[in-house]
Amino acid sequence: MTVRNLLLAVLFISATFSLSAQDAAAPAGGAYRSFSPADQWELGIHAGVPFVSGDLDGKLGFGGGLHVRKSLDHIFSLRVGGLYAKTKSEDTDNNRSSEMSWISGSAQLVVTVNNFRFNKPYRKLAVNLFAGLGATSFTTDYTGIAQAIGTTNGKIKSGTSGLLEVGAGLGYRVSPKFNIGLEYTLASVLGGNGDLLDGSENLDARVTSYRDYLHYPHLTLNFNLGGADKNGAKKSEPLYWSNPLSQVSDAIVALEARPVYDPTDTDSDGIIDMIDQEKESPAGARVDTRGVVLDSDADKVLDYKDKEPFSPPGYPVDANGVAQVPKPITETDVNRIVDAKLANFKLPVQEGLSDWFLPIINFSTNSYDIADGEYTKLYQIAQVLKNNSKIRVAVTGHTDQTGSEGYNNVLSYNRAKAAIEFLVGQHGISRDRLVLDWAGEATAMVPAKSSSLNRRSEFRVAKAGETDKARPDGPEAGKGRFMGNKASGY
Repeated sequence: MTVRNLLLAVLFISATFSLSAQDAAAPAGGAYRSFSPADQWELGIHAGVPFVSGDLDGKLGFGGGLHVRKSLDHIFSLRVGGLYAKTKSEDTDNNRSSEMSWISGSAQLVVTVNNFRFNKPYRKLAVNLFAGLGATSFTTDYTGIAQAIGTTNGKIKSGTSGLLEVGAGLGYRVSPKFNIGLEYTLASVLGGNGDLLDGSENLDARVTSYRDYLHYPHLTLNFNLGGADKNGAKKSEPLYWSNPLSQVSDAIVALEARPVYDPTDTDSDGIIDMIDQEKESPAGARVDTRGVVLDSDADKVLDYKDKEPFSPPGYPVDANGVAQVPKPITETDVNRIVDAKLANFKLPVQEGLSDWFLPIINFSTNSYDIADGEYTKLYQIAQVLKNNSKIRVAVTGHTDQTGSEGYNNVLSYNRAKAAIEFLVGQHGISRDRLVLDWAGEATAMVPAKSSSLNRRSEFRVAKAGETDKARPDGPEAGKGRFMGNKASGY
């Protein structure tokens, strides 16, 4: 038995190396061309009903696992996977039974035997034979089974043991991305643990079977994975589904579809009729690589008729293809054009200044005294007035909402008046260029009862015909201290 297992292992390794050697045998210098395209991987999920054949009667259990498969060429592929299985065995006549749990991993060489036929681009049905080596670890709980160590009930733990697998299966190609398979795997544990799957140890090789086998009939669901190769081309399905001569066949079909070479050149323009797009070109006319008569300057006069085949672009041509270029312009013409333009040229006139932005000055609570910090703003306004003698500026006073409406109206009037008097007294601005306006508390800049942003005087370009606004009725405001509430009218 050991010699047989060793022989199978040697055959497996030899087959793998022989496949690798095929690629290494390609001639140097790139003379050899491979017709096998880059192909996809296969990821599979399998599930089935394992059972053990041995000294007891095996019962169907359950098992499942995963595998990854990659083609070596169109016939051979390598598959690596794992299996978990759970089975029972019984001998009802002698009241013996066992339950086994199995975990294994293996690498298998798969041979797609019917892909030797080259009659279809892709196989719809694949016939596979496979063999492989791996490792397993199993645990067997036994009841009523006599062991060499003298026990009849207990647990056997195998540790890690070598594994040999063989099997066969059928695959059905559902789509380029998916196929299903039905397979039967027979697994044999190498070494002394090979007789312990069902818990019944071989005590006399002449009476009972020496080795137990795990049988695993199962269904596989397989998915092809992989996008493009390193050159960006789409990868083929795994090679064991494709015809080994498909690319050769495509190349032959492409060669057969090529037209038969015919050197006929009807119009003797140097372009054979097979590729000539103008087979009756005028004699002596120059043509392009398609056999079409040339029009080098694209002026719609063909070169063989064109007296100026390279006319300057942008100019009309006559019937002979000669460009009608106007006479060059002289210095006298330039001066005349410039003088005419200058005679009608007028500088733009500034129509209005209503959109000018002028600074705003602010006041303390219940005051129209101008603080020192506001002098710079009033200086800027004065400079605008001095540099623009035709404009008039309206000054509008505002207040916050601390006082009553009547009191605030008078206070806003006083604030506008104070700003005007400062511009007149300190900067010498004529009084008739300033218009007094007031707005009280009605035009708050921020929604707050008391805010320095609302206690202000604003400056804008006055409208045509705008005059001073009269002082509102009410007692003097802005000096001293006021008391009471807003409704009191102080």
